[in-house]
Amino acid sequence: MQKKLKIVTIGDYKDSMLESSFKNNEKIEFLKLAFDESIENLNANFSKKDIIFLITNEENLDKLLEVGKTLKKKEIVTVTVLEEKLAIENREVLEEAINAIFPVNKKDNIENLFLELIKMIDNIIFGIGFINLDIEDVKSMLKDSGISVFGSLNINKNISKEEVIKNINYPFYNKTLKDSKKLLIFLDTLEGFVLTEGELITDILKNETSQKIEDLLFSIRIGNSLKNKIECRFIAGEF
Repeated sequence: MQKKLKIVTIGDYKDSMLESSFKNNEKIEFLKLAFDESIENLNANFSKKDIIFLITNEENLDKLLEVGKTLKKKEIVTVTVLEEKLAIENREVLEEAINAIFPVNKKDNIENLFLELIKMIDNIIFGIGFINLDIEDVKSMLKDSGISVFGSLNINKNISKEEVIKNINYPFYNKTLKDSKKLLIFLDTLEGFVLTEGELITDILKNETSQKIEDLLFSIRIGNSLKNKIECRFIAGEF
């Protein structure tokens, strides 16, 4: 069965951006689940090879938990994005049902973070890269990650420790890498990039975790048309 990223919208959620952003991508599939419909009845051929992104409105939390628990029992990795208050107040039940939960400071950023996560994971697994990861690698980093954080850094100058630290950014949720035990890194670079620069970036990000890291994986793509010399995206979990 083909490996895919699947985006499931639950209930009356209206997707205004994601489907159009990935409409020509055969590796990404969009599915709609009615509020009164069981995920097991959805004709989607869910597989352990998939990564499932679950999207719904905040008032549908119980349905989100129901769907997450069903998929988790089947050992299917799930990801969701929720407003910070909802995610933190319901952290315990969410972590029982869903593998990776990404809070956002502003509700308006939910789709923006979904877009960044899906793009990053799609590039890591299916993109033409210098170093790619298999979907099983990515699943292992997302599995049981709990509350997770997305970060980025863009660098135009020569790569140095000072420049990397100065440019680390957490655009959606004000939480750092400190105490995270899992770290997944994607480096998108222009021609001329050398591996020692990648090693410096990964070492600095690792140090930001306070050396508690247990799992670290990275992927590199070289020679693309970028605005910056290096554009790095990373996901940290299991705090």
